[in-house]
Parts: sequence; C-alpha cells; structure tokens
Amino acid sequence: MILLDLIKQLIDLCPNPYSDSWVIDGGCHHGHFSREIITSLQPSNILSFEPDRDSFAKAKMNLDSISNVEIVNAAIGSEKGTAEFFRGPYSSTNSLLQRPEAKSKQYYPKDAVLEGGTFVDVVTLDEECACRGITALDLLKLDLQGAELSALIGAKNLLSSGLVKVILVEAVFVKKYKDQPLLWELWRHLEEYGYTLYSLEQIKIGIYDPDESGLRSMQWNQCDAIFISKKIREHLDR
Repeated sequence: MILLDLIKQLIDLCPNPYSDSWVIDGGCHHGHFSREIITSLQPSNILSFEPDRDSFAKAKMNLDSISNVEIVNAAIGSEKGTAEFFRGPYSSTNSLLQRPEAKSKQYYPKDAVLEGGTFVDVVTLDEECACRGITALDLLKLDLQGAELSALIGAKNLLSSGLVKVILVEAVFVKKYKDQPLLWELWRHLEEYGYTLYSLEQIKIGIYDPDESGLRSMQWNQCDAIFISKKIREHLDR
C-alpha cells in the first residue's frame, strides 16, 4: 500500500529508542487496515478500536490468529463513559455523531441514513495507553467518522509527550455529520502540540451522487491527512 510505504519512510527517519513499537488503529472496522499495518510497518504491537458490534465481530474473525493485535470493542473519545451510537446500511459510516440537519444539500450517499438507539462504551487514548504501559507510538491512525477531534482531546498526554511519530487522520472539507470538525480544526488542534501537516492523501472529490454534475461534483469531500511530530520534522528538514 503506497500510503503505508510513505508512512514507513517517515517513521524510519527517527529510530525508535524503545524495544517495543506500537501502532493504534482507531476505527479498525473489519480489521483490513490493521492487517496491512502488520505487513508494511511490522510493529511489535497493534492496538485497534472498533465500537460497532458487528464490525468488531468481523475484525475479531480477521485478526484473531495474529498474536500481537489487541482489539477493543469501544469508541474513542474525549472522556470515558458511554454514548449513543448511530448506525446505518453502510457499517463504515456508523458514528458517534448524527447526520446534520437537512438545511442544505448533503455530501454523503442519500441512502446512508443513520439511526440512534444503540449505546457503546467510550474510552480515551490516554487511559488505554497508560494501562498498557504504552509510552510511544509509531503511528496513530484515526478514522472515526467525525469523532477524530474528540479522540485527540482524549490523547492530551500522548500528544504533549511528542512521542507519537506520525498521525494519520481522516479529515473532511464539508460536514457529513452534525458538529463534525473540518480539516482546519484538526490541524489547529494538532499544531498546539507541535505536530505539522506533511501531506493530504487519497483526496475524494464529489458528492456520491453520479446523477448530479456541476460545481458540487468537483467539491473536495474528504482526505487522509498525515501529521508529523517535531522530531520527525527536524529529521526531515535537516
């Protein structure tokens, strides 16, 4: 996978002073990205999170035979507790956030309606890493369908330490969920901890409606944003 090859090159700029290398896969869905991480980055340990019960079961099936992967059936947020979870026909779009109020045209599939009524456990990255003795991460990947900023708020200690080398976060240019942060909000938050933007990858354009053309069909929709730590930046720009 080209994206992970790029991330590996960034990680390798700054050798790991610890014997164990950790990767967090936030929003692992069915576990496919965690599998790709094992092949591409070869970390000592992967800690994956998936709140949806059905997706968690599929991830367990796909990853159970791999000893260095732990999957937690919980959402990641700013504080520990429980929260309502919104589910729909496409499991990859299930979220802690509702769809936005229908005051303007949507930027997601028309049939991707979400319904509440399900409640899930919510954990913080700081607490989950502290209880496992995780002090450094090669990669923090967050694909949380709008809850990325909340997860980063709950990772204050990790981010303050600067020991997360690379952060890969799904970011949007237009809101697809109620109160969803846009790219600039994630960028601003991470810059407070010394993380800088490296690149925008896998930019998706359009509105998921093949029948609609014109300017909206050329709207930047979402991307994967790569942020790097101060140490990686120093090695990169020497």
